[in-house]
Amino acid sequence: MTESKLTTRRSLLKTGLGMAAAGALPIRVWAQASTTPKIPEKTVRMGGFAVTNHGWTMLLSQSGFLKDVGITMEGGAPKLLRETQVLPQLNNGELDITTMWFGMVSQALDKEVKARPILTYSYFQGNTILASPTSGFKTVDEFVAEGMPWDKAAAAAIEQMRGKRFAITASPSTYQWNDFALSLGGMSMKDTQTVPVEDPRAVQLAIGNQIDFAAPGGAVQVYQLQFQAGWKPIMSTRQMIKYMPTGTGSAVNDLLNYDLMMCTDDYLRDNKDTIYRWCGATFRTLDFIFGATQKQALSKYAPFISANTGAQMDPDAIKFIFEQIDPFFQWKDQASIWEDEKFPLYYKNLYSYQIKKFIAAGTIADKAYDLDEVFQAKRIWKDLSEMKTKTEALQAKLDATASDDRKTLAAEAKRHYDQFNYFDALRFAEAAVS
Repeated sequence: MTESKLTTRRSLLKTGLGMAAAGALPIRVWAQASTTPKIPEKTVRMGGFAVTNHGWTMLLSQSGFLKDVGITMEGGAPKLLRETQVLPQLNNGELDITTMWFGMVSQALDKEVKARPILTYSYFQGNTILASPTSGFKTVDEFVAEGMPWDKAAAAAIEQMRGKRFAITASPSTYQWNDFALSLGGMSMKDTQTVPVEDPRAVQLAIGNQIDFAAPGGAVQVYQLQFQAGWKPIMSTRQMIKYMPTGTGSAVNDLLNYDLMMCTDDYLRDNKDTIYRWCGATFRTLDFIFGATQKQALSKYAPFISANTGAQMDPDAIKFIFEQIDPFFQWKDQASIWEDEKFPLYYKNLYSYQIKKFIAAGTIADKAYDLDEVFQAKRIWKDLSEMKTKTEALQAKLDATASDDRKTLAAEAKRHYDQFNYFDALRFAEAAVS
């Protein structure tokens, strides 16, 4: 400590004592801060599906937001895989964190005992059965417009598919939705000529008039066929929401699933601090995507997802997908997911009923499933919320008389706070007032 600082502090102490002796209000005497928090370096192996709603995580790295919290994404971008490859690579330690469509986990909840959601960021409502505009097939909306009630219009729309060539995903992730849609016409996929292919191939077959109907699993391919090639939505989730009852326990709600980030319980236990920082950088990235910088964010993302899907996606197309087909949850929406029982997409409103249905069908074992244990994302969000609140309280304690080093720490706390990194915001705030 320099002599000038010692003198200043002694002078301040004497002044304070003199004021107290004279009956004046005492003032707080700030000592120098004893510690400055350090943020360690960490490399994370990230994975996900090669679809629009998963590849966006490249922005965590490319924007520099991970670097700001000491994290490097291996390779600078997520490792994009087929959806059937993701969980095996997570479970065997080839990936640390991955994005995941939770419908693939909930249908195997008795077997997928290691994978834990750490952050929920969207849900998919883009399932669509499409037909060529020159085929003569009618959409359910067209049947309704002709005066048919919903149930008859749905049956008529689906009946057109009987015995026809129907391109479906190569993996089973969309089969539950397909069979439900076909059941509206008293059918199942067995009543059609199914053609299981990867989504890009489904687009090629459709444009080449080699199939009659297509139900891609990816939002990119739905967008390509419906909004670029002009294919007609014979039946879709959005049409179901428009005409059918929704809400807790409804047939439509049973078809909705979160897109989220996951890691194993072992990784979460051993890297809790990294997970807090990772989630903060993710919420900052979502703010980058959906805030005033959206055009910049989506322009940065478009070449990457186009190269990985074979589709030519521009920022406007991605914006449509993110807002209409794959609506997102930001930080401000998390409380509704985890605490608002009246919210249609409240986690128990979705998964309590889906689990009961899977048990009844024999899909998963008949036993108790603790959703609060499964969804570690809820616990992590609550932890971060408490950190946010504590940081605010500590920041309020500092005043203009604080030493320069404490003001520097407080400024660092505010920087992390503004960037959704509430874990380090609290660490710096505690150091500033300790």
